[in-house]
Amino acid sequence: MDRQERIALAKRAIEDHKREYYRQGEYIKADFWDFAEIFEIIDDAYENFGGEEYPKMFSEMYDFAISAYGKTWEKNPFNDDIMWLCIALTRAYILTGEKKYLDSAKLNFDMTWERAYSVELGGGLWWRIENRSKNTCVNCPASIAASLIAKASGDESYREKASLALEWVTKYMYEEDTGKVYDAMNLSGKVNTWSSTYNQGTFIGSNMLMYEYTGDEKYLERAKKAVSYTIDVMYGGRVMDNEDSGNDLPGFKGILARWMYRFALFTKDERTLEWLRLNALSAYNNKNSRGLMNTRFATKTEDDGEFDVFSMSAAVSVLVNSI
Repeated sequence: MDRQERIALAKRAIEDHKREYYRQGEYIKADFWDFAEIFEIIDDAYENFGGEEYPKMFSEMYDFAISAYGKTWEKNPFNDDIMWLCIALTRAYILTGEKKYLDSAKLNFDMTWERAYSVELGGGLWWRIENRSKNTCVNCPASIAASLIAKASGDESYREKASLALEWVTKYMYEEDTGKVYDAMNLSGKVNTWSSTYNQGTFIGSNMLMYEYTGDEKYLERAKKAVSYTIDVMYGGRVMDNEDSGNDLPGFKGILARWMYRFALFTKDERTLEWLRLNALSAYNNKNSRGLMNTRFATKTEDDGEFDVFSMSAAVSVLVNSI
């Protein structure tokens, strides 16, 4: 299959997902962070292969977000949720030059950093406003958001924030020998060593953004190890056919695909590209009659029943991020 054929499949996947869930800027039954991550898939589509329909969607989705969540998002207790929408909007600004996207991202990043960052537990950001744990799921996205805002705005103070968040993860949440990324640290300092595609992906992404800026090989090596751990240890080189339980887990693989794809393009890593394409084709071949693909890519998606919008977005991301 050539690039144009892969693009055609990716566009079809977006349209099938939109037909089921998208209504004038809103993705039906998507909560705050589900919405932000699906916004990023539209960012990906425009960045990876273009299309005049996608900037129109940026505008519609931005208007929905401001209407639904307000200009500032301090009512959301999840600091990671806010970082995700900051990332989506900053990327939309980088792609279009529409200043309102960056203004919203900076305003809400600054508010979240102020309430979430502290020196307790060695630094890093709290996951929620109750300040009960510090998690990879907020620190790596915060690093990504800060790196992108620095790139978009030229304000180098965000580079320091990107470094602070990432170095906390590297020190406490990362196995240097294996490339495994842990999940969280509680108030007593105990670390949950569970690994997910979400955390592997954002660790890869935050390190690659730091590498692109600094040229320091340590960031590239960490990203390479995290990629290898994901493919070889978590999946044995096979298709991803898990993470189907709960409300959030089913969408995680879409985040992994985004940052692994950018890693593969930057490093010209054909093995990683082929693994992503293996997953994309398997998911596509297991779609249901409505064109929807559930998060278990090696398992046929059923025709009947109600499907979660976020769970159905993961495969779309893999198709968009493997062309």
